[in-house]
Amino acid sequence: MSLPKLHHYVPQFHLRRFADDERRLWAWDKRTDRIFRTSPGRIAAEKQFYRLTQYEADGHDPLTMEKQLSEMEGEVSLITDQWLEWLPQMKPLDKVPIPRINRGIVARYLAVQMLRTLDTRELLSAIAEIDRGEPVDAREARELHTELIWDPHIVERFAKRFRHSVWIFARNDSATPFMTSDNPIAFRSPDNRQWLRSLVLVPAAYVVFAMSPSIVLYCHPRVGPFRKLGKFADCLSPVVLNDSMVESENSGQAFMASRFVLSNQSDFKAERAFAATIGTDIYAPLLA
Repeated sequence: MSLPKLHHYVPQFHLRRFADDERRLWAWDKRTDRIFRTSPGRIAAEKQFYRLTQYEADGHDPLTMEKQLSEMEGEVSLITDQWLEWLPQMKPLDKVPIPRINRGIVARYLAVQMLRTLDTRELLSAIAEIDRGEPVDAREARELHTELIWDPHIVERFAKRFRHSVWIFARNDSATPFMTSDNPIAFRSPDNRQWLRSLVLVPAAYVVFAMSPSIVLYCHPRVGPFRKLGKFADCLSPVVLNDSMVESENSGQAFMASRFVLSNQSDFKAERAFAATIGTDIYAPLLA
């Protein structure tokens, strides 16, 4: 039996939701400013990305993590497929039925997805390089990263935060689709003015997770300005999203992406314009 070689750090089930009618994705490479078409099976992935080389010599299955991630993805795909089937038919303030066990599964998925990407690996490698004063090779970078993902205390810390957050869904009926990226869990400051690389330093930051071109999930912590949102928990938002609001959310994908922003359409004009402003305050008044 052939062993899996190309390991996705964004699940294929998620990527397929953003494919066009021909089951293809449009990708914008923000490093080279190139737009091209690809398939969900060929992007946001690297060979042996989760191979546990640190345990292989002792006879352990080096693909254990990849298999565990695949199992989790299967569960989350089934749960969220239901949500995406229901939400287009729902009325504002209708509640999505989310059993406690399903909430826990999806919260853990969000935590793992936040940690499993190439962006996290590159950050860990940069920290290690600063600490020791010399570069980290690819094998050690993989081992540092897989140890982080496999740390139950770290994963549970974020999963708990997501479980206890107020989940609000919003539907996009505008002509502009939600986009995703190779780092799809976006974090926004509580005043809506900034996208953030991490939740750690801003306790009141919230999650913006586009689940499809037409549905987004917000996870608001029950602190600060979001204390009163409890009455909307698990509901479809009453807010009607327009094109500029969707573009604002898509700017988060342009900010978070390690390299690729992905869509079912080839138009990345707004995302390219936003990316050129990262590190400035040009968009701050618009995000308020």
